[in-house]
Amino acid sequence: MEKKEKEMREETTKEATPEKEKETTNQECHCGHDKKHGCHHSKKEETLSEELQQAKQTILELQNKLMYAQADAINYRKRKDEEVANFYKFANQDLITDLLAVLGNLDHAMAIVPETEKEKKIQDGVHMIATQFQDILKKYGVVEIEALGYPFDSNYMEAMMVGNDPEKPDDMVLEVLMKGYKYKERVIKPAVVKVNKTTENSQKQEIENNEKGNE
Repeated sequence: MEKKEKEMREETTKEATPEKEKETTNQECHCGHDKKHGCHHSKKEETLSEELQQAKQTILELQNKLMYAQADAINYRKRKDEEVANFYKFANQDLITDLLAVLGNLDHAMAIVPETEKEKKIQDGVHMIATQFQDILKKYGVVEIEALGYPFDSNYMEAMMVGNDPEKPDDMVLEVLMKGYKYKERVIKPAVVKVNKTTENSQKQEIENNEKGNE
């Protein structure tokens, strides 16, 4: 009898052991997936994180492009506004240039020495007309470039001739051959001048030019 009970207990233990192992094998992870078949939760989180970073990077690039586009648009508008402003500011430049040509002819006429009283009266009339021209042009922002007795400045003058006066500084304007004019702040006609060059300085300049040409 005792032997039979012992055999029954052993059979019960054998039946229980596989069941326990089965329960252990079929344990689930915290996300609810069976460990036996593997858990994909962590991998999905990784993929989502990468996609989020890529999305952030794309947004940042788009924001930068938008900023550059806005800056370009602002600069373009400023350039256009400046062009329009300059157009209206210097709208009369062509007309004024033509009038300066007429004024130049009047200046040449006034430079002629009259030989008779009649010629002197004609020259006085020309001088009056030239003065009226100058007053009108000055009203619209045209001013004569002061050159005689000033140092030569290539921004406002063109050297047509070279003189030699030892008593005057080098590069001084000795004579104005043709008057120059500015329209507001823009040079529309440079003054054509004769520039002083002493013999010594002219020789030095010639030597320097030759040395530069040989290099």
